Amino acid sequence: MTTATAERSTHRCPRDVPDHLLMCGIHWRLVPGVIQRAVNAAYDHGKGLGTAGLRAAQITAIKAVNRRLEETDA
Repeated sequence: MTTATAERSTHRCPRDVPDHLLMCGIHWRLVPGVIQRAVNAAYDHGKGLGTAGLRAAQITAIKAVNRRLEETDA
């Protein structure tokens, strides 16, 4: 993974977020519903922890939030 990819796949929220959540609720609401559903399906009540499918869904959600935040910064 390149540095640019690593940075784009990390969501850094200034709020305290519990370890069991991907991001805070404010930023989660920026994730399109179809991607939220993909993350939840891949998580599968904890059964998906550590899987490539969950990580891919999480990265997609994080990138979606980062794009939305960049749009508001422009």
